[in-house]
Amino acid sequence: MQETQPTKEHPLLRLFLSAATLIALVVMVVVLATKGTRNSISLGPDNEGISIDSTQLKSVRDIGQWEFLTVSDEELVDSTAGRLLGSDRQITRIYYGTLRLGIDMTKLGDKAIRLHEDTLDVKLPPVQLLDQEFIDETRTRSFYEKGSWSHSDRKALYEKAKRQMESRCLTEDNFNITQARAVEEVARLFESMGYAYVDVHF
Repeated sequence: MQETQPTKEHPLLRLFLSAATLIALVVMVVVLATKGTRNSISLGPDNEGISIDSTQLKSVRDIGQWEFLTVSDEELVDSTAGRLLGSDRQITRIYYGTLRLGIDMTKLGDKAIRLHEDTLDVKLPPVQLLDQEFIDETRTRSFYEKGSWSHSDRKALYEKAKRQMESRCLTEDNFNITQARAVEEVARLFESMGYAYVDVHF
């Protein structure tokens, strides 16, 4: 009777099976290790940093309008108008205004605050005039007035005073001052939250 010999296992096959088993174990360990933390951070599509969580972002946005520079101004505005009959009309008024420059933290983008290793990168929205109605009409005074003037006439004077104040106060120097103060104050805010290195920019 013919006797059957057992088949010998090839050494390369054994090595291949061992390597495959080892790779499968490594994959399982990685999956289990990351499963519990998958929802705790948000990676951007470019993998350049980690966004802070939504709760922290909301708390920063809730600051709302953050004022860094206040500029007070007064403008003397006049107007004359002739009439077909009678004397010319003249009016001169003094307007007082307070222009507030700062940033609106509600405009922070979802990826505006990101952690790069040990440095927090903060990109602020642009500096802006926080309140468009900056003239205090309760302080407006008529310096000289001759003849009768309608509501639309006085509204035109108001708009002229507003343009003069914007031209005088919304300067490049004032915007630069506001930006410098914003960088300093925002960096101090995040440092108080426990971040050792903060890079704030526009």
